[in-house]
Amino acid sequence: MIRRATPRAGAPATGRSSKPRPAAEPVTSFVPPYPPSWFDRLSDWIDGRPGPAWLAYLILGIVGVLLQTGLQSLAGAYQPGRSAFFHIWIGAQFAYMLGLMHYLDRSAQAALIAFRPVLELPRRARSAAGPDNSSFEALRYRLTTLPRRTTRWAALAGALVGLGLPILLIKPNGVAGTSLVGVVSSFRFSSSPFGIAALLIQFAFTEAIAGTLVYHCIHQLSEINRIYLRYARLNLYRLQPLYAFSIPAALTAGGLVIYNYAWFAAAPQLLDEPISLALSAFFAVVAAATFAWPLFGIHGRLVVEKKRCLAENAHRFEAAVSELHQRVDKKTLGRMDDLNKTLSSLEIEQAVVRRIPTWPWEPGTLRSVVAALALPIIIWLIQYVLQKVLG
Repeated sequence: MIRRATPRAGAPATGRSSKPRPAAEPVTSFVPPYPPSWFDRLSDWIDGRPGPAWLAYLILGIVGVLLQTGLQSLAGAYQPGRSAFFHIWIGAQFAYMLGLMHYLDRSAQAALIAFRPVLELPRRARSAAGPDNSSFEALRYRLTTLPRRTTRWAALAGALVGLGLPILLIKPNGVAGTSLVGVVSSFRFSSSPFGIAALLIQFAFTEAIAGTLVYHCIHQLSEINRIYLRYARLNLYRLQPLYAFSIPAALTAGGLVIYNYAWFAAAPQLLDEPISLALSAFFAVVAAATFAWPLFGIHGRLVVEKKRCLAENAHRFEAAVSELHQRVDKKTLGRMDDLNKTLSSLEIEQAVVRRIPTWPWEPGTLRSVVAALALPIIIWLIQYVLQKVLG
């Protein structure tokens, strides 16, 4: 803040007339449109600590695994055996989801900065009241910060759904019905009341974070779509900044794919469950949709802009051809070289515009997403065929 100097007592006058200065325009600071969620406060706290953020989430995952194994051991009759890797995943997966959301926010913030050359923000009227939701800082906040109230509801919904699905849908071999004890025992957790209670509490906590992750993806990808539709200044010859948001979209899809396939890597017996395979296919489709959905809006705008450029080119080409016909009819064939160059230039422009892509991503980004989606499925199919053939 700039402080205005005040004359000291007894200081000689400068002889200048003391005209009243016009009042300075008030500098309005950014006012967040909503308070941050619990996750954003946690993320900011981790960013403020020394060391890389991934180390903090790794420590959280280790603590989760130690807490789970410790409680299961206290419950008695705990022998994970060949399911030890699955137990590690169950205890640490919440840290993976927290870290994924953390780095998605950082990726989205970097993408917004890279997008800035084509960002067209409306000028805010000086007399406008209320928070400014169209400034760069407001866009950054909405893109990387979840609303507090909705995040709480998303976490609660995730906990309720996450607790019910395994009990209702997973039917381990040799266990009749959908017994909770049978499901727990099939994955070699302690089947004592204390062990089951500890597992359910931890699972509810983990699925609450999963619900937050789902809402985080929906919220952030919706904001990307909104920025594309409202604030992107289109220029078919300057598409590189428009590719910026394909990176967080691809990371979102890749993060969901990794989370999905990690379940099967940790517990291969889930491959014998038809519902597990159906859910895996469903999440693969969801991951693909998370990559394409926020980019559909700008794709439509680019298609319209490309058609407009081609229509203008066709109009000028038609005018040039009409001029050519008039000269031929009047037998005024002088300076035909200039007209020929004009027609050639318009033809080159048309060819260039037709080759301009209308999807806002680099070819390498699309290949990476397709590989992440298809490669694990191809490997599983090969293994399945070999098992059938070789017995």
